[in-house]
Amino acid sequence: MIPVLVLTHGNLASELLQAAQTIDPSLEGQAAAMSLPWDVDSDEASRSLKKQLRELDQGEGTLVLTDMFGGTATNLALPYLEREKIEIVTGVNLPMLVKLSSLQGRSLSLDEMAAGLTAAGQKSIRVASEFLHAKASGSG
Repeated sequence: MIPVLVLTHGNLASELLQAAQTIDPSLEGQAAAMSLPWDVDSDEASRSLKKQLRELDQGEGTLVLTDMFGGTATNLALPYLEREKIEIVTGVNLPMLVKLSSLQGRSLSLDEMAAGLTAAGQKSIRVASEFLHAKASGSG
């Protein structure tokens, strides 16, 4: 199993993970949340992140999901990016976490897991009126 760390500012990481676990209780133990305070001390947060990554590591790599590229959470994680050991995917959303359980059941590499969660997250982003119009006209 590839462990997943959701890393964001505020309580977003914890709330996203809690929502996903409410939808799919089998996610318990498959992911962890690390919430950064708004007035984060970067050095302290980096030490905490390093410790968390060490604790999660099971030898198959670790996937870090952050809120946005260029944000503090991503910037803190980037120094730990290491091919086939630690991967970072930005733009974490609830559908990505809900998809996690079904991907964990397959023997995927870290890169494949990252790609699968990215696809699930992107696929879930819709403009409702466009989607419903396409569906009503039979082209969706």
